[in-house]
Amino acid sequence: MLVSAYIAAALGNPGPEYARTRHNVGFMLADLAAASFPSGRWRPWKDLGAYFDMELGGKRVFLLKPETYMNNSGLAVRGLADFYKVPASGVIAVYDEMALPLGAVRVRRGGSSGGHKGMQSVSLAMGTEEIARIRIGVGPRPERIQARDFVLGRFSGEEEKKLAPALLRGVEALTTALRFGLDEAMNRYNYDKSVS
Repeated sequence: MLVSAYIAAALGNPGPEYARTRHNVGFMLADLAAASFPSGRWRPWKDLGAYFDMELGGKRVFLLKPETYMNNSGLAVRGLADFYKVPASGVIAVYDEMALPLGAVRVRRGGSSGGHKGMQSVSLAMGTEEIARIRIGVGPRPERIQARDFVLGRFSGEEEKKLAPALLRGVEALTTALRFGLDEAMNRYNYDKSVS
């Protein structure tokens, strides 16, 4: 199916208490991407989130930050997708991945949620696991820390330094996927040797 509009669904939790936590890497990336389009602005989406409407490579793109909390991210994604007639093949989820080392960027065409509740919600809402995704590494999780506590924890100063270039690469990967397709984004960003 030809896709003329895309949703980049950045996953996270609303509110200042979650702003710089590992689970909000998706929101951070969306803010960074939106900042390069100074003529645009974030708009509310039916009490389900906020979206940023922009054009990239001749395509309409909606950056979306669901405000339904992570576990219900799919509500906002499906609502916006239905309204603007964006098929599942036009959705790209952007989120944190504790199974990847801090700073890694990985692009995938689809597959299992890997236990990520936000991704699971999006897949269920869109009716398929074949949702493209860009994952930003925030791991590894220390064994002594529960997964929930880890992803809701904040980055240290040293971790923030590693995160900054990863977010830039994530924006570049998203831009590449939208302009040239997922295969090109996977070829460019899945084999970055600067992150081990």
